[in-house]
Amino acid sequence: MMFPLLLTGSMIFAQDAPVYEQYVFDNTLLNPAFTGIVDLIEVKAAHRQQWMGFGPHNTPSTTFLMYRSRLKNRNGGIGGFLYTDKNGVNSQTGLQLNGSFQFLIHTNRKTRTILSFGFGATVFMHTYDQTDFETDIYDPVVDYSRRNYYGYDANFGVLFTHGGFLTGVSFDNLLQWTCPAYNQALERATRINMNVHVGKIFWLTNHMQLCPLLVYKTNIKNMNQIDIGLKYKLMSGKKIRTVYTKDENEVIIGLTYKQTLDVGNLSPLSISPMVGFTFKGITISYLCELGLTGIQRYNYGSHQIALGYRWYRDKFTSLGKHNVASMVYDF
Repeated sequence: MMFPLLLTGSMIFAQDAPVYEQYVFDNTLLNPAFTGIVDLIEVKAAHRQQWMGFGPHNTPSTTFLMYRSRLKNRNGGIGGFLYTDKNGVNSQTGLQLNGSFQFLIHTNRKTRTILSFGFGATVFMHTYDQTDFETDIYDPVVDYSRRNYYGYDANFGVLFTHGGFLTGVSFDNLLQWTCPAYNQALERATRINMNVHVGKIFWLTNHMQLCPLLVYKTNIKNMNQIDIGLKYKLMSGKKIRTVYTKDENEVIIGLTYKQTLDVGNLSPLSISPMVGFTFKGITISYLCELGLTGIQRYNYGSHQIALGYRWYRDKFTSLGKHNVASMVYDF
C-alpha cells in the first residue's frame, strides 16, 4: 500500500515510503485483506494534523476519504480511498483501490475460518515546491520552482481469521517508486515495507469486548517498529439483524503504544489514547498521539479525527450459510 508521509520522530530521508497511522480508525489502511472481512458498508473521512504548535510554518497533515464494502456474494470486498498529504515542500495526492478475495476453510454453527487475500493499486501526484524558499540565500540546487511528478505503486496482504482471532501480513511499496526530484546518487532507494499483525476479540460480557492488536513494521534494514494497541468496546441499542445479530451503538476507548526496535535505538516513540462512538450508523473517532521523544517538548502532539457512516446491506440469514463475513464486529 502506498503510505502518505507520517513520521513519529525517527530518522528520515526524503524518499522513504510514508507510513499511515490512521489504521487505528480503519484497518484496511494496514492491510487490504481487511476489505470486506466485516459485514458492513462504510464511508469515512479522516484527518491527521501532526506536531501541533511546532514551528512557525504549517506542520505535516494527511486527509483521507475512504470507502469499503462487502461483495454481494460474500466472498470478498472492494474499497479504496482518496488522500492528500502535506509535509513541508513535499505534498502528495493520490487514489488507491483495494480488492479482497476470501476462501472459507472451515465452518460450523458459530465460527468460520477464513483466509483473505487483498490487493491494492495506487496512482498519485507528488509535488515538490520550492516557491517559498528564501531568495536572498544562494543555493545552486534550488531553482524556486514548483514541480509535479506522477507515480504508481501496489501492495498486497494476507489475513487469516478464526472467529474473533486474526493474524496477517502485508507488503507495501512493492514497485519501489522514487521521486525524480531527488538526487538518486545521494538519496537511498525506497524499500518494501512489511507489516505483521496479530489480534483477538475477547467477549467480557454480551455487550463488552476487549480487542488487543499487535503490529510489527519493518523494511528489513533501517526501520523496525512495534505498535501495541488495546480497545475496549461497550455496545448497546437496537439489535441489527443481518448475517449476524449485533448491537446498533458502540462506545470505544483505546490506547496505542509505539516503540522503535532499530539496532542501537530501542526507545519509546509515542502513546496514543483514543475514543470513538457509533450511533445509528454515524461514527465519530478522535485520537491524540503524544510523543515520548525529546521533540514532544516543542509541540502539542498529533491529532486525528474521523467521521463516517456505516450501514448493513444483507438481510438476516442462517448462521449455517457459507461465505459470510468472518468478523461480527469491526476490529
